[in-house]
Amino acid sequence: MIVSAFFTSLVSIVKFLVDPHKLQGIVFWLMGSFSLSDWRSFRVVLTGVIFGILPLMLMRWRLNVMSLSEEEALALGVNAKRDRILFILFSTLAVAVATSVCGIIGWVGLMVPHLVRMMVGPDHRTLLPLSLFGGAAFMITADTVSRTLTAFDIPVGIITAITGAPFFVYLPKKNKEEVWER
Repeated sequence: MIVSAFFTSLVSIVKFLVDPHKLQGIVFWLMGSFSLSDWRSFRVVLTGVIFGILPLMLMRWRLNVMSLSEEEALALGVNAKRDRILFILFSTLAVAVATSVCGIIGWVGLMVPHLVRMMVGPDHRTLLPLSLFGGAAFMITADTVSRTLTAFDIPVGIITAITGAPFFVYLPKKNKEEVWER
């Protein structure tokens, strides 16, 4: 929370000092939207996302092994330190390319994998592809809602935040209830 507050204040300073004509672009990027997307940007994003996600899909079984201790993972032939770096690099590539085109759209990468995990369990061989498809379905739904609620397009990041924040208020309560039921 402290780091978030600090960087929010820095962004506020930039928004305060920037030319009012450029402020709309900053706000657009901070709220996230698909309204300025076109086929050229889609091709750029698709290429970057494929290069980021394909290695993750091929290595997804290693995430199951990496959930063990480093010694157990090494005993099973998985270098957890190296693989952790690879997972971070490839997922960062995919997210960075997508964010560069549509801005910051929060909560999707937090909420959807939790929902999918509650439905199918913790096996990353199925969890990762279903999270990708679930995230895409969630974004299509959020974008549809953002375009149909009013006469103008609401940035899709607002819709995802409106759904994501209450979900993470609900999630600890649900987990606490499950612990007491055991």
